[in-house]
Amino acid sequence: MSKKDKKITVEIVESKISLSNSEIDGFQLKIGRKVIGSIVEIDEKFAVVDNNDVLSFHKTMDLAVNNIIENYNLNH
Repeated sequence: MSKKDKKITVEIVESKISLSNSEIDGFQLKIGRKVIGSIVEIDEKFAVVDNNDVLSFHKTMDLAVNNIIENYNLNH
């Protein structure tokens, strides 16, 4: 028998994100109550933020969201 695919809802919520000891308006990606990643816009690019550090920059919000989801799926 094959496994059934579980549908998981990823929610994007506006939030204050900590970056280099300052608070910046940005977005948090959540699955249920768990925050799986944060995104802020810096100089017309979207930065993936983790532990107050920028992990990567992306041209569009969609690419940044996809990067966070891919990393979450690889690690869980």
